[in-house]
Amino acid sequence: MGAAIVGAPLILAAPAAADDISDLKTENTALKNQIESLARDLQKLRDAVHQNEQAVAAVKAESESAGPVVTSGQANTSLSISGQVNRMVFYADDGDQARWFQADNDMSSTRLRFAGKTKMDDDWSAGMLIEAQFESNSTTDVTIDQNTAVIASNSFTQRKLEVWFNNAKLGKLYLGQGSTASDGTVETDLSGTGVISGAGFAVLGESLAFRLSGTGGTSSGVTVGNLFDTQDGLSRDDRVRYDSPTLAGVKLSTSWVDGDEWDVAARYGRQFDGYEVALAMSYWDASPTAQKTGMGLSGSLKAPFGTSLSASYSLEDLEAAARDDEQFWYVKLGHDFELTEIGGTAVSIDYAETENASGNNREGTFYSVGAVQNIDRLGTEFYATVGMYEADIPAVQTEDITIGGVGARVKF
Repeated sequence: MGAAIVGAPLILAAPAAADDISDLKTENTALKNQIESLARDLQKLRDAVHQNEQAVAAVKAESESAGPVVTSGQANTSLSISGQVNRMVFYADDGDQARWFQADNDMSSTRLRFAGKTKMDDDWSAGMLIEAQFESNSTTDVTIDQNTAVIASNSFTQRKLEVWFNNAKLGKLYLGQGSTASDGTVETDLSGTGVISGAGFAVLGESLAFRLSGTGGTSSGVTVGNLFDTQDGLSRDDRVRYDSPTLAGVKLSTSWVDGDEWDVAARYGRQFDGYEVALAMSYWDASPTAQKTGMGLSGSLKAPFGTSLSASYSLEDLEAAARDDEQFWYVKLGHDFELTEIGGTAVSIDYAETENASGNNREGTFYSVGAVQNIDRLGTEFYATVGMYEADIPAVQTEDITIGGVGARVKF
């Protein structure tokens, strides 16, 4: 009886163990089927990815075989087309009348550019540049009493028509219409507001005339352009120009202009511990044609936190008469920062004085505030400015001229 009692549980457990083994076999079979199903799905996914990669490669190959939209007519030569449109709603008040204009901002005019380049080897290259300007109702031409909103002189005008040859060790030689060595040496600026504010500010209302005070709007005969001039060297002209290679941040330049005018210039640009430094200076001799010589210099310093200080000075000796030198100086405080993710924001305030303008003992002052908002992905800058011109003309009293406006420059 004892043996029966001990063996009974084993006899009763035998059927249960057999049932467990059967269940395990069923689960194993189901798991195996599931794994096989997943393997088939994974293979289908791999096939789909492979087919997609083939389709992408086919489209890419077709695109590359079609080539770029713009090509050069010469082998091994690149050609690029670029430019900008710069329009603004411009306001002017001469103390007697005020007016709004649809204008082209001549601080950085509307233009179209074709640039070509070819390389012979790692040292030698050559190229050309064709840059034309087209302005409708330029800020340099608008006047309070104009009878039409479109200036009659609207037309394509040449800015640059030049060829160049460059050697990495010897420097760069330019031939044709373009910037002389001294061009731009009074306009160095790291503020980020150059599209609406800078040493060349007089193009904003250049043809506006100062009104005599208390006369009901009688013109003084003196315009903004007569009184304010950066004296920025020999500007752009038909010339031969040479630029040295840049060494330790320094580049030297010289040019000769038809009519035996000539100039020399030096430029410097470096970064130190996050600080940006840009300097320029020049001397020019235009005595054979314009009867004057001059010198100019400018500099700009920008801190890592975005604040910048820029300054300019120029002097011209008018040799045609025994008069004092004409002088111009300019200073700007700027700051740029990131207000939004769409692009940087820059603001600035500036002040300028001119002395003995045109050798006639006239003086003037100018000050303004400006702001620029960049939209990086659109290649666009939105801007706004407000400024004032004040004239000091011997023996007369004149009204101040207030200017302002908002606009946009779109680059392509």
